[in-house]
Amino acid sequence: MPRIAVERRARDRERQALFATVGHELRTPLTSIRGYIETLLDDGELDVPTTRRFLETARREALRLGRMVEGMLEFSMLDLSAPGRPARCDFAEHVRATIDAVLPLARHRGVAIRARLVRPALARIDGDSLIHALLNVVENAVKHGRERGNVTIDCAREDSFLCAIVDDDGPGIAPSERDAIFGMGFRGGGAPRPGNGIGLAVVKAIVTRAGGEVCADASPLGGARFVLRLPEVFE
Repeated sequence: MPRIAVERRARDRERQALFATVGHELRTPLTSIRGYIETLLDDGELDVPTTRRFLETARREALRLGRMVEGMLEFSMLDLSAPGRPARCDFAEHVRATIDAVLPLARHRGVAIRARLVRPALARIDGDSLIHALLNVVENAVKHGRERGNVTIDCAREDSFLCAIVDDDGPGIAPSERDAIFGMGFRGGGAPRPGNGIGLAVVKAIVTRAGGEVCADASPLGGARFVLRLPEVFE
């Protein structure tokens, strides 16, 4: 095959991967916004503080969506050729924001989310990226865990890293697939729901760019465990 044709095919594959990634990632904040708005419309008995909290969460996700769109042309989320920009964020605050964003889906499936947060600490990653990566993992746990089941998020310090450990009570991940699931387009043979194999590749890209690491293992709840480790900032 002529070199020009090979290069054109490679560019087409890269373009398709980028569009698929963008579509997948935009869908997450949109789902959260829609979930909160539908809850407000369907439940006329919510008190004023709860209504305000739901609206603030929807607004926060809308702003994050806007920042994602603005940054779309700057780089592909799967491009690891350059390190991420120096950044920092409040780790616990952004874990809480992630939980707020996924609550509509959790309520729909009757899933209880429990979290144990660390004391105030700074992670070496920007807040949007942390929410982006963690939300992909927590959303997977809610989707693939048991209906009316449990998801836990335990935060901890390990040496110079801040860790978020996400456990679910679903079918889990086969040991032979625990590394492969972070590859672009990979879907496990036992996946019970449709997907495109993009989310975990994005998680790995974001965490790696920040100087951290992510891995999958068996959960003591009986399902899957994902551990995200990010460098801590010491002031």
